Amino acid sequence: MARQKHQPLVMEVQKAVQADPDRALCLWFLPSSVRDAAYVLLAFHNELIRALAPARSAAVAGSMAGYIRLQWWREVLEAQRKPEHVLAPAIMALVQSGQVQRETCLKMITAREMELEPTQDVERWMQMMRDGAGAFQQAIGELLGVQDAVILQRLAAGGAAYGAGTMLRHWPLLAGSGRFLFPGMQEQLRQVGKTFLQECHFKALEPRCRKAALPAVLAKRDLARGSEQAGLPRGIGDRLAVCRAGIQASLATIFSITPIRTE
Repeated sequence: MARQKHQPLVMEVQKAVQADPDRALCLWFLPSSVRDAAYVLLAFHNELIRALAPARSAAVAGSMAGYIRLQWWREVLEAQRKPEHVLAPAIMALVQSGQVQRETCLKMITAREMELEPTQDVERWMQMMRDGAGAFQQAIGELLGVQDAVILQRLAAGGAAYGAGTMLRHWPLLAGSGRFLFPGMQEQLRQVGKTFLQECHFKALEPRCRKAALPAVLAKRDLARGSEQAGLPRGIGDRLAVCRAGIQASLATIFSITPIRTE
């Protein structure tokens, strides 16, 4: 009976893993004690992106439908509405237990609301990335017990770098998707992504935090390329790079190894 009760939640997580294999791979290297919670957060992040789907099919009604769905989640997190979605009780449990900050989850909602706005500029786009892809990685850090505000900002920068790199990688396809693209040229996007990477400074993070920032590994590779891999699945080189960084962080955690800085 208990297994049947949790089956809908498991299905939501499985959908998120299929929709976001990059982050799903990165989460695999987290400690088993927080891994399930991290996958719930991934499902929540995926659900917020799915809330934008109506906005891509209609300029006015679709946009309003997106706002309504996002506002529903905001009211759930603010305890103004019953958590009736299959994911909602699990997310609220993480917030109420203090494992993840409510404000971090609200940032993810804010980012999706910003994406629905008709006028944008580079600064606003950068904030959207920090609040969206960035806040997701910050939430992973919170799951791991990270409380230092500066470190959490660096994790958010790593997530934002991943978002920028992914956008650069799939630029030709995203141009016709209805999603809000970077408001500038591709090379400018690359430079903004590299700025995020510098703010993250992945290799200088302690091992626990490197586990929370593994998408930055993919960001570095994406930002060094163009869009020739648009629409294609990750190659073995990208996946091995994540695995190598994840294993190194795990070993460093076990043996308290200080990483050798090469840059």
